[in-house]
Formats: sequence, C-alpha cells, structure tokens
Amino acid sequence: MSNTPPTTLPGHKPPHEDYLNATYGIRSWLLTTDHKRIALLYLGSVTVFFFIGGIFATMIRIHLLTPTGALVTPETYNKLFTMHGVAMIFFFLIPSIPAVLGNFLIPLMIGAKDLAFPKINLLSWYIYIVGGCFVLYSFGTGGLDTGWTFYTPLSSVYSNSAVTPAVIGIFINGFSSRHDLVPASPIRLGALRHQLGHDLGHARCRHHSLARWP
Repeated sequence: MSNTPPTTLPGHKPPHEDYLNATYGIRSWLLTTDHKRIALLYLGSVTVFFFIGGIFATMIRIHLLTPTGALVTPETYNKLFTMHGVAMIFFFLIPSIPAVLGNFLIPLMIGAKDLAFPKINLLSWYIYIVGGCFVLYSFGTGGLDTGWTFYTPLSSVYSNSAVTPAVIGIFINGFSSRHDLVPASPIRLGALRHQLGHDLGHARCRHHSLARWP
C-alpha cells in the first residue's frame, strides 16, 4: 500500500487552513492556546448559562400570568429569581464581552498573533467552568433564595438554601477574568501590565504605529 499523499484533482483547491480546521478532535479544543478557539469555548459556555437563566426567567413569567401566581410557591419564586440573576449576571453578562469578544477580536485589532499568555488564557476558561460547576451544584441541591446580590442577613443566618457552594463558585469565577483590576492582587496587576505591554508593543504588526491602534 502506497504511503504517498493523494494528489489533488485538476482545478481543485485544497481547503484553506484556519483556526477551525487546523486540528481536529475534542482534545485539540480542550488543550488549545488559540485565542479564537478559546473565545468559542467561552461562547459555548456563556450560551449554556444564558439558556439556564432563560429557563428560570420563563418560569417566573409563567408564574406571573395570574395575579395570585399559579405555578410555584413564594419560596420557589424567590429561588427562581435568585438563580436567574446569578446565572445571567455572573456567568453570562460579565464574561460575555471581555472573554468572548475580547479574546477573539483584540489580537486581530492590534495585529498580534495571539495573547501574551495563551496558556493562562486557556486556564481562565477552566477556572470559569469550575466556578460554574459549583453554582450548578447549588442550583441542584436546594437552589438559592437570597437574591443575586447575596445581602446579609438573608444570605447568612436567615438562609435555608445552598448559599455556600454558590458563593464559592462565584468567587472562583472572579479569578477567571484576566481583565478585571483587583487592587489587592499586585501579581495579577503586574501580569496584566506585562501582557498589555507585550500585546500592544511587541506582538503587533510591523508598521502598525500608535496612531493606528484602535
């Protein structure tokens, strides 16, 4: 059996290689350092939480079709309202723009090949997933009835729901963002400053002057 590569037909052009068909398989996606693929991983994750929050919102609206509320009890309504807010605010609204659009577009806009720390960029998505698993666990083990702001004492002495895993998940999710500025973390500030300096200064296209930066 011959090991020579197959010849292309006359007039047939091979498919253009891009970030979608450069490599194949689940492993290539889970271990990728391509900023476009990581953006798509984030897009799929935030879309899942969008639909989860949308299910809770739909149940709320159905419950409010009648003045007395015929679908759920008042306690369950509080849980639906809280879980809708947690899913939409912390796991869809906040990460959607910087993690999805920022990951995909910023390196292209500044002419960089990739972000300065591509492995840390991938790690941020895994941290996001770990935080989301904690929150989903709290949803499945009693839910939350404190409101998505978690104000005390509703989230402490008066809470009968799974507040602790939800708070842990939201706390973990906060570390997944590379774009937030935490004054108490000089290591992260230094990494962010180095990353921006590398992306905007060294990884940009040649002849891409300061006046052409978006």
